[in-house]
Amino acid sequence: MSRLQFEVELAADEDPKNNIIIIKSITTEDEITYLIPPCFQAAKHHLQLTKLPEFMKIRKTLQRRGNNRRVWINLPSDILALYKDGTGNIMFNDYLLQETTKVTSQPTMDEKLLEILEKLSEKSEKPTINKEKHNNISKLTDKFVLKKFDNKFTNAKQWLQSFEGECTRFDLTADTEKISALRLFLNDSESDWYESMLIKHSLNSQWEIWQISFLDTFADKSWSSVIYALTFKYFTGSLLEYALKKQRLLLEYNSEIDNRTLTDLIVAGLPAYIRSKLDRQEMMNPTLLFNVLRMHENQNKNFQKTFTERKSSTKPELEFKRKTPCQICNKMGKKNRFHSEDLCWFKEDKNSNDSVKHCKNLMLEIDQFQDTKN
Repeated sequence: MSRLQFEVELAADEDPKNNIIIIKSITTEDEITYLIPPCFQAAKHHLQLTKLPEFMKIRKTLQRRGNNRRVWINLPSDILALYKDGTGNIMFNDYLLQETTKVTSQPTMDEKLLEILEKLSEKSEKPTINKEKHNNISKLTDKFVLKKFDNKFTNAKQWLQSFEGECTRFDLTADTEKISALRLFLNDSESDWYESMLIKHSLNSQWEIWQISFLDTFADKSWSSVIYALTFKYFTGSLLEYALKKQRLLLEYNSEIDNRTLTDLIVAGLPAYIRSKLDRQEMMNPTLLFNVLRMHENQNKNFQKTFTERKSSTKPELEFKRKTPCQICNKMGKKNRFHSEDLCWFKEDKNSNDSVKHCKNLMLEIDQFQDTKN
């Protein structure tokens, strides 16, 4: 039983709304590929081939239009006779297929860069770069556990240390390898600095020169990040999320801080009612603190609820709180005066009216007394 490799693809039918499976080429075990004419590519012309188990797997694999697979299929003698004659010629329905010629792809920018680096390293009598090991430098961005550098939000010193650690992990020890890999982790704004360094020093330079220039250019020399990290406090939300962010901020400005100090600074930003329940002797490192904070998450939610729930004002109460014009001034034709009626200048004094009435009553009593005496 001989085998052939078929290139199968899910393509559009004559009606663009429908998809069909087509067989585009056949490859022999000698790695020679033969193209199938478009008029014979549809799977309906290869009914015996489509009934084989290997082809049934292809149907399940091709889900979207444009998907293709190259699959080796063991062909029985009766089916093999449809694609190969007795002399070894590849055909289909007595139609001899055209052999394809391999076209060598043009070297990519990364391959050209590797060639330049190899020539430079040979001239400087440095070890050459292993081309098989680093055939495509651009794929390092997927393998490195490292985000692209952003000078607005990233600590330059910490990021550069992480970058050098990843280079060591992937055995990028040569200076030219580190310099060429650095460009893959820079944004557009930092690429100008990289291009300037290339003009000044070229790729064939020492990594220490690039390291010093990088830190001098992007290192944060102000106190803002330090003050923000030290004064960062818990306000609302998850206690654990606060502690993790506080730890990251502290480590960004000082990666050599000890666990005891790091734990104390995290606890200092917690609320007092949580801080009072933590035993300082037991909190020896941030990991122990995180475990304890998870235990207080539910209690913290209940505590916040008791203090954050407020009685919402009803509509009549809101209308009552609105300012109303003074009715005394309004009656006198003085409108749009929104002061209290008790403080109104035009308010009549009740005490003066009572004294007048009292005087009139007193005079009436005196007159009546004199009349009775006479």
